[in-house]
Amino acid sequence: MSALELLTVIISVLALLAAMVLAILCFRLRGLAVDLAAAVEAFEAEAIPAAEQLRIVAESAVHDVARVEALLDLSESIGTRVDSATDATYRALTSPIIKGVAIASGTRRAAGRLRGS
Repeated sequence: MSALELLTVIISVLALLAAMVLAILCFRLRGLAVDLAAAVEAFEAEAIPAAEQLRIVAESAVHDVARVEALLDLSESIGTRVDSATDATYRALTSPIIKGVAIASGTRRAAGRLRGS
């Protein structure tokens, strides 16, 4: 057997081994691709309903936030009206009360002087 024939046999054996390794890798990759496809289908089966439910909850939250904003605006308006009413009541009652207290004080002094004389 010559060196060229020996080299040809060695290269042929190496090529056959490489082909077998590549074939095994292809079968394993195919199995992984099938598993990956099944995982993707399972994920889609879970993710699509979850995303739809999340969208519904988000829309409900937006509606609730709008209601809360309306209630806050209403409470601010009521607070402003109460402040205005309190201020008006204070202004309306302060002067007459002060005058009434002054009249009562004056009447007491006058009564005291009339009794004392």
